[in-house]
Amino acid sequence: MLNYFLATNQSLPSGRKFYQDNRFVLFIWVLITLIFVIDSWITHRYNNYLIFENTFRNLLHERSLYANYPAYHDDSNHYGPVFSVLIAPFAIFHNWIGLLLWNLFNCFFLFKAVQTLPLTEDQKIAVGYIAIPCLIESMLNQQFNAGAGALMVLSYTLLNKDKGIWSALCIVLGTFIKLYGIVGLVFFFFSRNKLSFVLWLLLWSVVIFLLPMLIASPGYVLHSYVDWKNSLMSKNMVNVLGGGIDISIMGFFRALFNEKNIPNFLLLSLGALLFSLPFINLSRFKKNRFQLMILSSVLIFPVLFSTGAEDCTFIISIIGVGVWYVKEKNEVMKRILLPILLLITCNFPLLLFPVFAKSHPLSLAIISFPYFLVWLRIIYSATYNSFWYAEETEPEMVTALAD
Repeated sequence: MLNYFLATNQSLPSGRKFYQDNRFVLFIWVLITLIFVIDSWITHRYNNYLIFENTFRNLLHERSLYANYPAYHDDSNHYGPVFSVLIAPFAIFHNWIGLLLWNLFNCFFLFKAVQTLPLTEDQKIAVGYIAIPCLIESMLNQQFNAGAGALMVLSYTLLNKDKGIWSALCIVLGTFIKLYGIVGLVFFFFSRNKLSFVLWLLLWSVVIFLLPMLIASPGYVLHSYVDWKNSLMSKNMVNVLGGGIDISIMGFFRALFNEKNIPNFLLLSLGALLFSLPFINLSRFKKNRFQLMILSSVLIFPVLFSTGAEDCTFIISIIGVGVWYVKEKNEVMKRILLPILLLITCNFPLLLFPVFAKSHPLSLAIISFPYFLVWLRIIYSATYNSFWYAEETEPEMVTALAD
């Protein structure tokens, strides 16, 4: 496989190296994925994957999707009922094959989503390299976060490519699996045929809501949605009260000031207000750079303000950071923020001193702070006109936002 990627160097434009090619970035992504799959095989570390694939059997036998099953795995499922249908093609295989296919699926799905972004080839390569530290965390933890991030990216890029029907599906599917996808609804403002887009959202919502009923009874599925709500509320309460690790920006400030009583509602309200500020610029809605800043905000915001976020969840946000980086005009800002963010993202305290890190919440919660700074920069850039002066001299990339 390596020989293939090295051989492609011969077809590159003059002066370009093999590592300046998207195929080499894909090779690195796949290599990372395979390394951690093999590590899981050797160490028999399947826990997260077992949680996921067990939801399919629970759906078949109409057992609770959110109960603890200590005989099979630690912890419990927190994804929506439709996830048990999504995992079905992987669950039919033996665990070691299923895990391999599952991680490769998430790796390729996110990589392909990045390739659909309206960026130059060099910019896509930069995003791919920037994502590597978080990709490692995601593959190590066997999570769906890479897939969730891909759905959020595609909810924008498919709309951008005049495919509103599939954009709506990505938004609805992402929402019904992990809730994060709901922020993709803001892309409604970029659609020319808003009525059509809303109708597709409603239609797909009905389809995805009913999909598990092809396998289980309606009463069981309806009760599962109630159980899902309760499981998310319970997980949020555990994290806020200190029973879990809250690395959201709310958790960071609670740990920084050693004050557990700082309410989520206060910071969430402020975050939502800041998130909505750029939308005062109605005249910028058709601008490529503005849309990409909104996409970056959409990818960072739900992770940053989720008490259920984990270090492996930031694979979603790091794509937003990458998009911001390749579009940011302030070189000083780029040279300061990105290295700090990538260094903290590597989570060295947990890696080198796990006992110390787990007993000092701030050493873990600090991971959200550089993302918060980048997000504030994105909000500022998308809100104030000073950001757009340089853009006026550049050719605008063509975007067709019709349904």
